[in-house]
Amino acid sequence: MSSMQIVQAFLDAWNENDIDKACDMLAEDVFYHNIPMEPINGREAARAMLKGMGDLEDINWETTAIAENGDIVMTERVDGFTFKGGKKIAIPLMGIFKVKNGEIVEWKDYFDLGDFQRQMAG
Repeated sequence: MSSMQIVQAFLDAWNENDIDKACDMLAEDVFYHNIPMEPINGREAARAMLKGMGDLEDINWETTAIAENGDIVMTERVDGFTFKGGKKIAIPLMGIFKVKNGEIVEWKDYFDLGDFQRQMAG
């Protein structure tokens, strides 16, 4: 599997609303950074943070562009979430993944925290 195929499978797991399946694709010592928030180290720490996002009814991550250069995959996405009760948010972002030995060893998403906070408050 190419690095891009691994990242695409990871994104597909999110769209299946299967956070565990997605997290299982992360290396045990993954470096995960939702910039501008604090970075997270380790698969289980990432899993705990991601599962703590709230009670999600649906996840729809739309990839608008994807590029691969060796073990680096860059994505431009709009990450959509629907929470139980119907609240929806959609966050435009840029994601960068590093893949080694079939696992995601580094995941960084760059997004506008203010936009996220406004949508969550609205």
